[in-house]
Amino acid sequence: MRVHGGEAVVRTLERLGVEVVFGIPGVHTLAIYDALYSSPIRHILARHEQGAGFMADGYARVSGKPGVAIVITGPGVTNIATAVGEAYADSSPVVVIASNVEQAWQGQMLGHLHDCKDQLGIMRALTKWAERAQRVDEVPALLREAFAQAVSGRPRPTHVEVPLDVLRASGEIDLAHLERPVSVRAQPSPTVIELAVAAIEASERIVLYCGGGAVASGASAELVELAERLGAAVLTTIQGKGAVPEDHPRCLGNLWEAGNRVDRLLRQADLAIVFGSKLGAQDTENGKLPLPERRIRVDIDASEVLRQYPPSLAMVADVRAAARALLEALEARGVWRPGWSVEELAACKRAALEQAWGAEHATWLQALRAALPRDGVLVNDMTMMAYVGNRHYPVYEPRTYLFPTGYGTLGFALPAAIGAKIARPDAAVVALVGDGGFQFTMQELATAVQFELGIPIVLFNDASYTAVKDEQARSYGRRFIAVDLVNPDFQHLAEAFRISAVRVTSPDMLAEEISAALGRSLPTLIEVPIEFPV
Repeated sequence: MRVHGGEAVVRTLERLGVEVVFGIPGVHTLAIYDALYSSPIRHILARHEQGAGFMADGYARVSGKPGVAIVITGPGVTNIATAVGEAYADSSPVVVIASNVEQAWQGQMLGHLHDCKDQLGIMRALTKWAERAQRVDEVPALLREAFAQAVSGRPRPTHVEVPLDVLRASGEIDLAHLERPVSVRAQPSPTVIELAVAAIEASERIVLYCGGGAVASGASAELVELAERLGAAVLTTIQGKGAVPEDHPRCLGNLWEAGNRVDRLLRQADLAIVFGSKLGAQDTENGKLPLPERRIRVDIDASEVLRQYPPSLAMVADVRAAARALLEALEARGVWRPGWSVEELAACKRAALEQAWGAEHATWLQALRAALPRDGVLVNDMTMMAYVGNRHYPVYEPRTYLFPTGYGTLGFALPAAIGAKIARPDAAVVALVGDGGFQFTMQELATAVQFELGIPIVLFNDASYTAVKDEQARSYGRRFIAVDLVNPDFQHLAEAFRISAVRVTSPDMLAEEISAALGRSLPTLIEVPIEFPV
């Protein structure tokens, strides 16, 4: 077919199975938007490009499918850059499509609208793969490659730039043979599986340590069966919460802290099998996590598997495929291990929860958990109560606990919750925010209202950037500067958006109000005044 460049973008997205895109139109992207006018693809209008990026990320994390964002040249790209950085750090498949000035003028800074010195270079620094379409007929293949790169191997964000001259030009495209990319599960080597089984046979106390890769691969059933066969203790990273249900008797969740009962249990282990975790600095407290010397690391990313905590056996493979192969080999050999008793693990978990950071605020997270169904989605911001939740909020299903772990971006929760609700409209989705981080992206309330998304927004308000203030107290002699906030009246703010708002003063009230909010077709702002002593 002969189409202009903007239509080539949209028709290709349709062919690739895209159902929804997030973005804000600008004069540079009108050729794309004009094609969207007659397309079945749904467009979700954000209020800031950073919000559009977080929405695409939330959509991707919950659905497992690439989230797509469309932004304009220059400021649109730099505005979405923070969200792309977050998606890269947390291995989320986001595809960003952006315009640019005409190719003849790129990089010259001659005063064209939205001029940017090296726009493609900006995106290449933040993505797994980024390219520019130089002709209309290149658009389909480049977009398909962007989607293939986003979902193949380690999922991460990608980018396609379509300059103005390409968007406006006409050209021939062939979509008849354009196939949707399929993520092929990398299978483990049979030799490595045999070596892993031998290591298991030589071990008595085995730990399964599950990261975000375990969630992304959908390996929950296999990991549960493996834990039961091996009598293993299961630990998770923050990104790995939900890889194994946290109410399973063998799951200790994200409860390791240096010196606690989980720490002592780890020191009894003689083998660790690490599934889909980079064993990063935050999760291990810069290498303090006491994994045994004998460890097997399973990771889809060959560049990651040999870095921190070098393994005695490396397995470059999809987590689910590796877990299945291990189970088959163990069953064929009749291998079982008694490991720890479930009573031992239950006692360890109780003690760790009692001692875990933030235990004095745990009742708020328990109220949240009680109000949400088992498959409800909690989307967290970088805020103190969310940090408490990393320890004290149990997660029962994969892709139901979203947290901006790697980049640590304030303002993530509300727009990511919007994306999650678009991906799973029938699910209960709650955003957990602090008063400081909420103000980074609170304008996206307008998007939630416009598209009638019944998202409870739980806002813990202590009028401070508390994590920063706490560090100033501990390390800088309580010389507080630039951390105390003069906030808006959040109840009146909700009124301005014509949504329900309430202020709660107890965990029981919080649970009741979340339950009520989940029955509404518009967002509800639930404000919780709270103090975090510093």
